[in-house]
Parts: sequence; structure tokens; C-alpha cells
Amino acid sequence: MPNRTTILWVDDEIDHLQSHVRFLEKLGYRVITAMNAMAGLEILRSERIDLVLMDQMMVGMDGLEAVSRIRADYLGLPIVMVTQSEEEELMDKALGGQADDYLTKPVNPSQIQLVIKRLLKSRELRTRQAAEIVSGETARILEMHSSDLTWDDWTAVYKAWAVRDVSLGGQLAEELNSVQRIRFEDLALDFSKFIERNFPDWIQGRNTPLMPHNLLERIVVPAMRSSRETVLIVMDCMRFDQWLVMSPALEQFFHIDTSFMCTCLPSATPYSRNSLFAGLLPRDIWRFYRSEWIEEYGVPGLNRNEHAFLRDALRRLGGIQDPGNVSYVKIASQREGELFRRSLSQHLEGGFLAIIINYLDHLTHGRSELDLLRDLAPDVSSFRKLASTWFESSYLRDLLRTLAARGATVIVTSDHGSVLCRRQTPVRGARGMSSSIRYRLGHALNADPKAAVIVREPALWGLPDDSPSKTYVFARSDYLLIHPGMPREDIYKFEDTFQHGGISMEEMIAPCAVLSPKKGP
Repeated sequence: MPNRTTILWVDDEIDHLQSHVRFLEKLGYRVITAMNAMAGLEILRSERIDLVLMDQMMVGMDGLEAVSRIRADYLGLPIVMVTQSEEEELMDKALGGQADDYLTKPVNPSQIQLVIKRLLKSRELRTRQAAEIVSGETARILEMHSSDLTWDDWTAVYKAWAVRDVSLGGQLAEELNSVQRIRFEDLALDFSKFIERNFPDWIQGRNTPLMPHNLLERIVVPAMRSSRETVLIVMDCMRFDQWLVMSPALEQFFHIDTSFMCTCLPSATPYSRNSLFAGLLPRDIWRFYRSEWIEEYGVPGLNRNEHAFLRDALRRLGGIQDPGNVSYVKIASQREGELFRRSLSQHLEGGFLAIIINYLDHLTHGRSELDLLRDLAPDVSSFRKLASTWFESSYLRDLLRTLAARGATVIVTSDHGSVLCRRQTPVRGARGMSSSIRYRLGHALNADPKAAVIVREPALWGLPDDSPSKTYVFARSDYLLIHPGMPREDIYKFEDTFQHGGISMEEMIAPCAVLSPKKGP
């Protein structure tokens, strides 16, 4: 068989099934075995697996729970449950737990061969169809006249790509032929052109989509008026595809309505998250809070005044009368999260709580700094799996379950995403420009317009205009902005890393989900 189809067989009695393993290997399959579910899950994270044979009865984690965990990350991976009996209730649990088929012990090698062939053929068809659907949607967007494209068109094609890539375990890109791949690269460039044409209009209030500066007014304050308890969770640096693999674990507790938000530019925390909590554009934060938000080249005003911005914004928008009732928490570690969860009731006494989760941002930047993380997450799919693995055992999942039990409405969003950067383009300008790798600010900056968007009128883009020659440069698609004389080792450090601050669908199309509890307190 081409490409050596790989089967993972998980069974605590696998030693007694070696003749079956050899039978499959003689047919050309590569078979990896594991004696318990946890070992099987670890193998899935490090190997490309095409099909799983999962024993239902095992010591420790049983097969049903293992299948449920696998489905959180690998929606399209074929799974065959191997059971001890044909009891109807057991079969219902196996298939209801999202196994694709089942076999009853003692298993016959020829039965295994038949079910593998059938499921893999079905998967190949689904993969091919998914690639054709995404390619067709991409072609439709590219063929439309540029003036006819809308924000909804772009979110639709990005969602189609992300959903199908997640369902196929990250293999969608591999299934695209060369023409389809070029189309998607063209699409990334066209998205940056779309933003370049439309972003200034949105800033002026013309057909403005959901953005950080209007999120409080459009989503949060209405939720506060209709719910006894409202919680806003900002997952710093969360991509839409990461939300896709985390959210299924919450569906038993919440009704989930996910829409999209266009981030600020730069698509970076000092701008987008400050804008979200202030309910203002970065330009207006600078105008109204000059002493609290100071933008310096290379050292933006960071986010130290978000709580004060949030109190002012909610009072201005009519979301809350008493500023003292606005609770704000930033969580940077598992320990902090566990301690916070124990004091949740205290933080919700005023009826509103804002939480910042920094894990995904730390993971993104850590991957740039640590070779070990780069090895663990060499591509988009494995990077996504790291996020899902963290969420499975994190304080956040338990916290959300508790909030559902309390009857709280929860809004989960991100300030920006990140994009895997593979190309470089030079940026030039006067001394003192900022050092960010996806966006730059300084005086009289210049770059290749095919690889970057150059903004010489910052106010039209919602940015501070405190200097006549002030310029912003935003990298398009997957480019890194490299300045002259930049040491080779620094360039290497950023090559093939996830970055943010520029213009790409992955950075700028952020999820915004409203979670309504299925059961009240």
C-alpha cells in the first residue's frame, strides 16, 4: 500500500494478538501497538495515524472514554471499537461515543481487514470531497469582483478551511493539488488587499463588522442586561481552529453560538486587547488616556490599565452603574487558575467578571524561543493539538463547567490569532523603528507593497497620529519584516514560527462565542 497506512491498535492484551498484527503487516500496513489508552493517546500526538483499533474493556481509562478524547482532536479519524460482547446497550455506547464501527472478540483477521478497507476508502472519499469543497469556495472568492466581497465571504471561506482541516486531523493541505495550493496562497494575498481597501471605512463606521472596540457594546452589555451573571473570557492569541478543537468538550453544558470578530491593527495585544476593554479604537485610547496609554517605539503601552479602561467603558455604555462591581482577573498559570476557581463566587458578587487567559500566548511565543516546543509542534495541526491537550486537563474546562452550573452567560473571544510565517521581506526607515516581526512603526518606513501594507495616515486606521511622518507597516500573508543588518541568528529564530501583528485570516479572524448554559443554577 502506498505511503504505508498506519494503524494504532490499543489493547491491554495486545501480546496475545501478535499473529493478527503480523497478518496486517504482511498486507502492507504499519501497525503501532499500545497496552493502555493513555499510551495510545501519546502515540497519536507523535505519529500520523490513519485508523485506530480500540479495545473497549481496559484497566484504567476504558475504550469509550479514550474514543471521546480522540474525537476532541481528530474528528475525521476512523475508529473501530473492539468489544467483548454484542450487547445492544454496549454497541449503542460505542457508536454513540463516535466510534465508526465495532468488532466482537475473538476477532478474525479477515474481519479486521474488511473493516479497515471500508473505513479507509470512506475516509479517502471524505478527504477528497473536503479538498474540493474548500477549493471550490476559494475559487468562488477569487473569481468575484473585489468590490463585491464582504467580511462574511471571507469568514465563510476561512471557516470552511478550518472546520475541514480539523475534521481531517490537519491533513487538508496535503490533499490539495498544486493548482489548489496556489489558489489558497492567492487567497491569503487577496485577504490582505481586502483589509487594505475596507479597514479605513470600518474605522469611520461604514459597514463595520464586530471588532474589539465595539465588542462590549454589541455583545457584552446586551448579555449583562439579560443575564444575572456574565463572564467575559479573553483567550490571548487564540486562533479559530484552536477554539474548534476546544469547544466540543463544552457542548454538554452550553449552547454555543460562535461568530467572528475582526481584530485591530496591529493584530497584537497592546492594541487589540486594550481596544476591547476600553471600547475604543487605539487612536481614541491615546487621545483620551494619554498618561495611561503611551505608545513608544518598541515599547507600546502594554495592558496595565485594562481594568480601569473596562470600568469606564461599562459605565459609559450603561452596562453597570457601580464601577466597583467590575471584577477583572488575569491568569498566567495552572496554579493561578486553580486558586481563582476556588474563589469564583467572590469575584461574581457584582454580576460581571472579565478573565484573561494567557496560556496560548505563552505557548505561541514559547515555540519561537524553545526548540523543544518547535519539535513538539512543527506545524499548524500539532500546534492545535497542544492547545487541545492543555484544555482537556486545565482549570479552564472545570471553571466553565462551574459557570454553566451557576447559570452564567459566558462570552469567549480572543484579541488576535497567529500565523505560521515562512517568508521574509525587508523593511527600511529612519532609526528608532519598532522591532516587532509582523508590524513596524516609526518614521518614513518603507517596504515592498506586495508583501506589506504601508500606512502613512494612522488616524484613518484607528491608530495614534502623534507625528506627521509616523508610519505603520503590516506584513501580509505569512511574511516576516526583516530590517537591514538584522543578525542571521535572529532571522533564523523567527523562521517557521507563529507570529502576530500583521494581516492574515489566521491573525485577524478571531472567534467570538456566546455560551448559554443548558441548565440554570
